[in-house]
Amino acid sequence: MKKKLLFFYLATVIPSVVVSQQPSRTVAGTVTGPEGLVAGVSVTAKVAGSQVATSFSGTYSIIADPQDTLVFNSIGYETQAVPVAGRTTVDVSLTPSTSSLDEVVVVGYGTQTRRNVTGAVAKVDMKQTENLPNTNVSQALRGRVAGVQFIDNGRPGQGGSILIRGQRSLSGGNNPLIIVDGIQFNGSINYLSPSDIQSMEILKDASAAAIYGSRAANGVILVTTKKGTSDKPSITLNANYGLSEWSKRVRLLSPERYLEKTLQMRKILGLDADPSKIREYLAPSEQLNYDAGKTTDPWDAISQQGKLANYDVSISGRTSNSNYYTSASIADDHGLIYGDFHKRHSVRVNIETQLTKWLQTGINASYLRRDLSGVNASIGQAAVASPYGTYYYEDGEPTLNTVEGESNSGNPMRSALLTRNEEIYNNLFSNFYFRIAVPFIKGLEYRLNYSPNYRWDHNYNFFRQDKHISQNTTTANKFFRQDFDWVYENILTYTRKIGERHSLDATLMYGRNHRGVEDTRANANQLSMDALGWNSLELGSLLTNTSSASQEDGVSSMFRLNYGFKDRYFATFTMRRDGSSVFSESHKYAIFPSFSAAWVVSDENFLADHDFVDFIKYRMSYGSVGNQAISRYQSLSLTSTSRYVFGDASPSFVGIFPSSMGNSELKWETTYTLNAALDFELFSQRLSGTIEWYKMNTHDLLVQRSLPTMSGFNSIWTNLGEIQNQGVELSLNTENIRTDAFSWSTNITFSKNSNKIISLYGSDTDNDGKEDDDLGNRWFIGHPIDVFYDFVSDGIYQTDDNIPANYKPGDRRFQDLNDDNKLDASNDRMVVGVGQPKYRLGLGNNISYKNFTFSIFLNSMLEWVGEFRKADPNSNFGGNYPARQLNQFDNGWWTAENKSNTAPSLGYNNPLQSSFYFNRDFIRIQDISLAYSLPENLLSRIHLKGLTLSASAKNLKTFTKWPGSDPESGEAIGFPMPRTISLGCNIVL
Repeated sequence: MKKKLLFFYLATVIPSVVVSQQPSRTVAGTVTGPEGLVAGVSVTAKVAGSQVATSFSGTYSIIADPQDTLVFNSIGYETQAVPVAGRTTVDVSLTPSTSSLDEVVVVGYGTQTRRNVTGAVAKVDMKQTENLPNTNVSQALRGRVAGVQFIDNGRPGQGGSILIRGQRSLSGGNNPLIIVDGIQFNGSINYLSPSDIQSMEILKDASAAAIYGSRAANGVILVTTKKGTSDKPSITLNANYGLSEWSKRVRLLSPERYLEKTLQMRKILGLDADPSKIREYLAPSEQLNYDAGKTTDPWDAISQQGKLANYDVSISGRTSNSNYYTSASIADDHGLIYGDFHKRHSVRVNIETQLTKWLQTGINASYLRRDLSGVNASIGQAAVASPYGTYYYEDGEPTLNTVEGESNSGNPMRSALLTRNEEIYNNLFSNFYFRIAVPFIKGLEYRLNYSPNYRWDHNYNFFRQDKHISQNTTTANKFFRQDFDWVYENILTYTRKIGERHSLDATLMYGRNHRGVEDTRANANQLSMDALGWNSLELGSLLTNTSSASQEDGVSSMFRLNYGFKDRYFATFTMRRDGSSVFSESHKYAIFPSFSAAWVVSDENFLADHDFVDFIKYRMSYGSVGNQAISRYQSLSLTSTSRYVFGDASPSFVGIFPSSMGNSELKWETTYTLNAALDFELFSQRLSGTIEWYKMNTHDLLVQRSLPTMSGFNSIWTNLGEIQNQGVELSLNTENIRTDAFSWSTNITFSKNSNKIISLYGSDTDNDGKEDDDLGNRWFIGHPIDVFYDFVSDGIYQTDDNIPANYKPGDRRFQDLNDDNKLDASNDRMVVGVGQPKYRLGLGNNISYKNFTFSIFLNSMLEWVGEFRKADPNSNFGGNYPARQLNQFDNGWWTAENKSNTAPSLGYNNPLQSSFYFNRDFIRIQDISLAYSLPENLLSRIHLKGLTLSASAKNLKTFTKWPGSDPESGEAIGFPMPRTISLGCNIVL
């Protein structure tokens, strides 16, 4: 019996033990997605505990048990768990994730899913702007990102200005740092072609931006260019053509109003003002046009047909070992003002190759040529041109003045027509990199970046001889500049998942950077022959030339640690050390630390029963970033040169003299930021968004402080004071309707920023117990940086008012703030307005029905004012002279018959030199787009992958009380904002 039991035990138990102890084996396979092979997918064997990542060709090989389960995880795709079931080959096809939490976010020196992000990072949806006639990348930011302010100036090829969470520096720049494909980009953001951009992220708080330390105090814009995504080559063609017109014309005096002005001014001056003799009151050249009934609208005289044309082609794809994207684009943009042109030609090549399983190399390179040649007509001269002016002689040559004998009536077209200009900018930017997956150390990777950037530009001008002037009017000059920058970085990253609960990745970076520039300018006046223009400057009778060169160097090191626990609790610690040659020996280096944490509250058990909650995450961060904010050599004492002549027969000698005082204690301007936020998704992702609160304090402001004359210098760079920015931001996305055939979604952005000066010089010279303001620079403690300080207008004196001495009916009335019955600059001026908006709003709606998509976007900025000196009717201060043959802004004027309470009399000469201010609030229908994509059944017949036709409008309508050119730019009389209607076509082969 015992033998039978032993036999049964050996026959049943031992085989089961053998089976359970079967050795692990190698399992291999290929991972694909909708567009082909997927590289970098994390593959984990649950039982064996091993982990690998798919290669560049989407393949993997992992040690796993026969009954193991492989988990495939990649940013942007749904996670899949696949049983091995004894197989040795397991191929998987991943499905793109529909949750925004799996959206890939570039965070600097790496990427994360939105779920794991702990800092304030805003992602720009480039798909929302792909059918719009944007001529530069920065227009995609205009009103679409909470806390980011882009001011468009309406000119072709010009980038406007970008401000992230308010002004932070008094004398230094407030422009954000631009990072392109992970590398600092010192050129203008306009050098980038919008069609090449895959994504843009905005780093707004210290935790997100501290990884870039130096120059990150004003925020960071991360630009990632496109790569190949399809196994088969994809050819994409884009064409866009549009026409532009003035969205608004500043109201000048019409011919009738011009004559009224002439009569009214003569009446004020006590001169004959008989309407029947109006011809006699005009200048002789005006009389000729008056007799002929000929008038000229100055805006018509300097206008040209605005248009834009953008064409680009790209070829992209990937093979088992390579990824490539190449593109070429042409843009031709004509502004609304004569001579205002912009042409852009660009080429880009992005190539990445997997040389071995552990070695990858790549290059991102672009060349761009911008042509801004041409001299635009003078808007300022057009604004004062008489409607009865003469612009051309009978032979077609431009006149010197539109009114003969009136020196201030310069012909706005003269310089544009007589000057030949060639202004060209070239930019060659590249990044060469190697990436090594260190063998035998799982998760360890080394990357080497070397990025040279060579820029060269020139500006040549030749003013030809005016045929109607006897003296020699020719001038010529040539300006040439070249910049050479390079960035060299060593980056070490280590990623590891410890068990089921812990995950971490660490990044170490050490790098150096260099910037060098040199330029030369040569001028020649009164050339003996003008046939060669700027190509023979030696023909000039008076020759001058200048040249300069400078360079600066920096060194950086950085450490960042990301830690996750239970995929629910996240923390990030960053430390960056920067050194810059612009500072003195004792202050060249600075350290910028930051810390942030996030908690995914929706994963907690106490929210498990709340079905309407999909995702809730709290974030908080604190840290510092730096701003060098000064030019090279500013911490040193500098000298300048000048030429001197001793006596009549003496040759000229070069003299050297001290020009600026150095400051060996000059150090970094530093911004400390506290940020708290809530990210949420509710109601099956129907409602999602982010609410952020921030408080930023900038210390050790770099300021050029005035010095007493007796010192021999005008000013000195120094550190002083403190500025605070505090605000709230809201980004809200809603899925209003979602069916198979129809969808409607809404995007809302709102931001409020309060900016104020906390401290300046720390002095109290008047002993009033309060720190002194800086009246000269208009900097006031407790007020924003950009303010207007003036007398407070209180209407217009009327004929029946109690009018004080030295005033008359029609003069402006001001408030006597200290009630001493007199007006003086010391006691009766105050801050009357702020030049930056307090609120910024954006509202976008996207509607899709079958193959049609429609989008509309509204942009608004509220609670700010602008100065408008041209509303001053009669003074040097406003530049208006109604007694002369000049035009001016038609703000109306007070008369005994038309008693205005806002516009003074033409006789008011503004003795207090007080300006005029108007509300700059606006709501603008900024973008409208309608697109149609051909269905797949039709595409297959014509052998295309995609075909989309679109029509769009930009700056369609602006609702505002601002009387100037545009409330956004704040121009009183400047370049007009174009209203553009365009047609577009996108073809994918």
